[in-house]
Amino acid sequence: MQEASKWPKKLAAAGAIILLISIAVLVSNIDEFEEATDPSHNSLLVLDGGESEEINLSKEGSYLLFRLTNTDHNCTIVESATGTEVTIGSPGWVQSPREGKEGEFYYPVGTFIPDESGLHTIENDAEEGEMLWILDETDVEYSIVLTISASCCGIFCGSGLIPLAFILWRNGKRNVGKAGLVMQTADGMLVPIAPADGTMQQRVPTTDEIWRSVHGGEVLNLSVGEPKEPEVPAPFADRPDRSGVISRAIDEVESVDDSASESPPAESEVSQKGWKSWDEG
Repeated sequence: MQEASKWPKKLAAAGAIILLISIAVLVSNIDEFEEATDPSHNSLLVLDGGESEEINLSKEGSYLLFRLTNTDHNCTIVESATGTEVTIGSPGWVQSPREGKEGEFYYPVGTFIPDESGLHTIENDAEEGEMLWILDETDVEYSIVLTISASCCGIFCGSGLIPLAFILWRNGKRNVGKAGLVMQTADGMLVPIAPADGTMQQRVPTTDEIWRSVHGGEVLNLSVGEPKEPEVPAPFADRPDRSGVISRAIDEVESVDDSASESPPAESEVSQKGWKSWDEG
């Protein structure tokens, strides 16, 4: 009898462990991640409306502009050395609003990458009281980002292993108790010999067939045909339904009997003549 596979249990246990560890790591590091991405704690520059300031920016960085309201950026960025104005684009769907420590929300209103590294003048063109935060996305600690990313991947993998283990367990449960016998031929194919489900019932090959298959490359024909009922002849020879070899044999026997019955009179006549001639002589 075929035993149930242990892989579903192992996969389910591994999935549960990975899921629990990933959730624990994510919960323990979520505060540090929020603080690292909070514009009020990790900003390069904060400008009130009407203010401007010169700051050193790198062309390898990616910068975000945040405000407390979801409005236009109202900001001008100029490269100090050349006087070239930097193009400010719209934030993507990945750059979502961020919640601060005090519960306020910071909305991304613009993103830019400098053409050249060096000093840049940033001016907040909004009215007084409308604050502007400039944040470098690449300035977040790599270890925190890596930890959060690994935790999210672990949650995804753990959540996928548990349903997979359940599917394997269901399929294995259906096959428990079914025994199948297969044989590997010379070309590496596995030939079913005696499956238990009854759909492909085949006979067991003989030793000579196995030897010829392995050494001679003979293709095995293990199919089992439907059994034929033996034809039993009629019990009496004079039955009209009696046919086949047996009837012909009976006809031959009858013809032999007829010839045998006709031959003795000839022999008796010869013997009588012989006795008569001997007696007279």
